[in-house]
Amino acid sequence: MKFESLRIQAESYMVHKSFPQQLKKRIFKYYDYKYNNKFFSEQEVLGTLSEHLKMEVLLYSCRNLIQRVHAFKGLTRSDVGCILAQLKQEIFVPGDTILNSTEDTGCIYFILLGTCGIITLRGKEVMHIEDGDFFGNILEPKEFGAENILYSVLALEMVEVYKLEPEDLNYCARTHPRIKDKLESIEKAKYRRYINLFRAEDDEDTTGDILRELRKKKILEQGLHRSLFE
Repeated sequence: MKFESLRIQAESYMVHKSFPQQLKKRIFKYYDYKYNNKFFSEQEVLGTLSEHLKMEVLLYSCRNLIQRVHAFKGLTRSDVGCILAQLKQEIFVPGDTILNSTEDTGCIYFILLGTCGIITLRGKEVMHIEDGDFFGNILEPKEFGAENILYSVLALEMVEVYKLEPEDLNYCARTHPRIKDKLESIEKAKYRRYINLFRAEDDEDTTGDILRELRKKKILEQGLHRSLFE
């Protein structure tokens, strides 16, 4: 009944604001996924429990996250518990931009369910990340010569992630140093993969530009612009 009441309120609000039909569909899709026809206040429920029980509930509720996220492998129960206590759930509908590297907030996102695309600034999808992966920058890209690698992370289907904000990551790193070491190790491997991936993408784009110019016979007539090789 509470869920139906919420939908009715949302419908009335969207009619009042003259929302377009496509936006209405996206909002209802979000509600259906997040609440699954049920509505309750998690904070009110947890607020009645002791700290010990809260942690037990947290560990149980996040059991799928613990099992799927590769970054948690090898960490102690205490390490994982510290991260889980700071996470915030977020849900994205298909087409949502979750992260834009040009406006990086310093947050880390752990994917519980769903597939995301890594999209270049030219709009090309170069790879997928999915259940168990994490994205966001822990280390400075310039440390790896990757400061020019710009991309966005786009939800390709319904995506459920758990976000760790910078101050919470710093807290976890201070109190549980193994967390920082593990995430940084994975981050270094990610940058090496991205550098190779985006370099191949640039080479492909340059080759395409050259072929297009050759077909137009412009290279023989006026020479190829040097910027294509830079």
